Amino acid sequence: MCSSVKSNRAVKKSQFTFDNELSAEQRLRFAAKANLAQARLEEREEARKRWAAKQHVQQPKKQTLLSWLKHLLLK
Repeated sequence: MCSSVKSNRAVKKSQFTFDNELSAEQRLRFAAKANLAQARLEEREEARKRWAAKQHVQQPKKQTLLSWLKHLLLK
């Protein structure tokens, strides 16, 4: 049952134990996948920043009544 009471030892495994259980080949595979995931994350963040910058440039500037009057008087 999911709601049954468990001790902390049954639920948690420390990072130290997890690292000790991996073989050298598994460590390399894990590190390679983690590096690829990090690279994809950085690419997505860069693409999001480029998209946001492009959207910011493309938005037309809203002209308020006050700015329209200033423009009209300065002509």
